[in-house]
Amino acid sequence: MEVFAHFYHYLLPVMTILGAMVFILCQFVSAPYGMMFNNRWGFSVRSNLGWFIMECPVFFAMLLLYFISLAADVKPFNVVTLVMFFFFEFHYFQRSFIFPLLMRGQSKMPISLILIGMTFNTFNAIMQGGWLFFFSPENAYTISWFWSPQFIIGTLLFLFGMVVNLYSDRVIRYLRKDVMDNNYYIPYGWTFRKISSANYFGEILEWAGFAILTWSVAGAVFLLWSFANIVPRSKAVYERYTQFFGEEFTSLKRYKIFPYIY
Repeated sequence: MEVFAHFYHYLLPVMTILGAMVFILCQFVSAPYGMMFNNRWGFSVRSNLGWFIMECPVFFAMLLLYFISLAADVKPFNVVTLVMFFFFEFHYFQRSFIFPLLMRGQSKMPISLILIGMTFNTFNAIMQGGWLFFFSPENAYTISWFWSPQFIIGTLLFLFGMVVNLYSDRVIRYLRKDVMDNNYYIPYGWTFRKISSANYFGEILEWAGFAILTWSVAGAVFLLWSFANIVPRSKAVYERYTQFFGEEFTSLKRYKIFPYIY
């Protein structure tokens, strides 16, 4: 436990610095999956398999930390942290086990990118699980936390972001006629009226909500990483839509990810 605490003490600042560096790097390099796929990153596998391999470690690592904390009797049972744990795991259950099964097309993802994603996801589980189950103060999440402004606002934001993310993914998915259709199309509809990357907007809202409802440095660091990856990605997607569709897309006058801002 002492070794874990020492490791955790340094993990958060290191991940914060790395998140800032990733944001800068992503201004120049786009992760090679989806619309930005290329063969320069080495051997690739089908994207649905890649998403499963990349995302499931965070689900299982978080679950493992929860059971370790119970077995070690680190803290008494806490229903508030259990709800937070459920929110986190619900997102990653969908992303690991459901999202890959629903994907259409034959797109690919490099193994190198999958390994990078697995590494980050594992460290993220340690950040979030370490805080919730091991290092948050004993009185941080009493039952009254359920009606605190942080929990109420954060939960509403998290759930709204999840709806936006799932709905937007569904819109994008059903633009393709079947599983063999590898073409790209302009998405339309509720979430895409003002922004071109509504699915990413929803994910940013989710993790902003999670950071608020946990009111934790760990949650804030994860939000930083989400921002560092997703905002530059939305710019690359916007540029790729412009390249593919020209005036048909630019005439829609959409923002990249944040309505009326960017």
